Amino acid sequence: MNNKIRLSVVIVLALGTGVATWRYFFSPTQSSADTPTVPVADDSGPSPAKQSREDLSSLLSDPRVQRYFQREKDKRSLQDYFSNSGELSAEESWRLIEAIEAEGRIMAYEAMALKLAWLERNSASKVEFDRAAGELVEGYRQKSQQSVEEYDPYEDVPGFAEYKEMEAQIVREVQQMTTFPDGMSKQEYLRRRLQEARENAYQ
Repeated sequence: MNNKIRLSVVIVLALGTGVATWRYFFSPTQSSADTPTVPVADDSGPSPAKQSREDLSSLLSDPRVQRYFQREKDKRSLQDYFSNSGELSAEESWRLIEAIEAEGRIMAYEAMALKLAWLERNSASKVEFDRAAGELVEGYRQKSQQSVEEYDPYEDVPGFAEYKEMEAQIVREVQQMTTFPDGMSKQEYLRRRLQEARENAYQ
């Protein structure tokens, strides 16, 4: 059990390997509108050196850049904690894991792996660890089950309600048809119409 947990946290905290846990820190899905840009200096304006300093200051004060620096700091803090070289206390590291999870920066199973590693480090005995780990895993299992039960595609999936309406209408139309274009069968034509409806609803 201990070896598995150590392996989990090594994977979770890996650097430079594209591990999913830290995908949020590097904001891979940022659009061009979310990416800070440095203005180009105008020859008629301030000197290039002064303009560069002003541009750099503006860039560093951008909220998106500040968020990136904070994410990097949080990542390093947890890496240092689990490698016994950091300044975070056990309580601070636990709160940081929970904060990162609450902000959606890691998935639930990734947060659980970090918390299991934290419990391994901070439990007084194997009995205490097994009890706490069991409660933790069960808590995540219940949350997952609740999410499944509460899932409603009509509310949670944009375009789903519109598609279902089009689907019912298309089925009614095709059922009344006796001939179909391009030599298709009824089922082939129905599949094509439904595929087109899905593409229109979810585009």
